[in-house]
Amino acid sequence: MALTVPPPNPLRFTLSPYNPHSADDSHHMPSFFRAAAPIFSDELIAALRECGVDSLDAYDLELTDPDSDQVYTHYKVVNIVSLVSAADMKRSIVTAHGPTNSTLYDVDFDRLVVDPERTNGHNFFRLAESTNMLIAHESVKQHLQVKGFTDIAFYELGKIAT
Repeated sequence: MALTVPPPNPLRFTLSPYNPHSADDSHHMPSFFRAAAPIFSDELIAALRECGVDSLDAYDLELTDPDSDQVYTHYKVVNIVSLVSAADMKRSIVTAHGPTNSTLYDVDFDRLVVDPERTNGHNFFRLAESTNMLIAHESVKQHLQVKGFTDIAFYELGKIAT
């Protein structure tokens, strides 16, 4: 869903300090930061748009590294405006949270089956049944891999667990 009120310009975020004792920490600046509002590099946004993704609202960002005080400006906070109810709930294996008689509820998937007829032609979207899940069409995945995005994980829908 598009924002009705624009956020501050630029948005300003600070990375967590590097912890050398954490297996999750690295000095590598990835193409994608998974956060409440996803953060994509400018290169990732350009590659997504090259393959027809038109559902991104991108907002300027200053991302500060507290260890070096370096400010990165080649990232954007991204709002993925297409929210699509495309899960085939009868063929998927799910644990539902919230009302099951609603069209908008949040579930955990042990196996996800997407009904391609319900994607409305979107090749990259948030899944309405589990809004933290981003769904990319195989053509988007292949395009990003050809462009060299090796730091983005893609999962087979039938083998995911959220």
